[in-house]
Amino acid sequence: MLKPTKKNQMAQKLKSMKISEVMIRPVVCTSPDTSAHDILEKLNSCQYSGIPVVEDNILIGMVSERDILELFIQGKNLKCTFARDFMIQNVITAEQDSLILPVIKTVIDNQILRLPITHQGKLVGIVTRHDLLKYILDTTPEFALIS
Repeated sequence: MLKPTKKNQMAQKLKSMKISEVMIRPVVCTSPDTSAHDILEKLNSCQYSGIPVVEDNILIGMVSERDILELFIQGKNLKCTFARDFMIQNVITAEQDSLILPVIKTVIDNQILRLPITHQGKLVGIVTRHDLLKYILDTTPEFALIS
C-alpha cells in the first residue's frame, strides 16, 4: 500500500471541509423596515460592506455599500428609504453542510463578496472571500507549499 503524500492528504482535507467550519456567526442583520441611513450607520460601525435583510430569521435580501451609494447618487433621502425598497432579492446562498470547494467555486463564478449560509431556510451564518482565504491559510499552512 502506498504511503499518502502530503499533497494527497491536503487534497482530502480540502475536499471534506464544510462551509460551517468557516462561516461567521452570529450574523449582523437588518430588517426590511430599516432605513438606508440606519443601515449605513450599522455598516460603518461594524466595518462591513454588506448586510443580510431578514424577516423571522429568513433571508429576504442583501444590502451593500454600493446600494447605498447608488441611493445617494440618485438623490434619495436615506432616512426615508427602507431596505425593502432597494435590497437585492433572490440572493445566492449555501447550506451549512455544503462542502467548501463547491462554495468557493460558487463565490468565484458569481463574483460574490459575501455569501449567506442557511440551514432549513433560516440564516445561520455568512462567509466572505476574505474568510475563505483566511481559513485556508490558517488551517492548511502547507497549502502554499503544494504545487
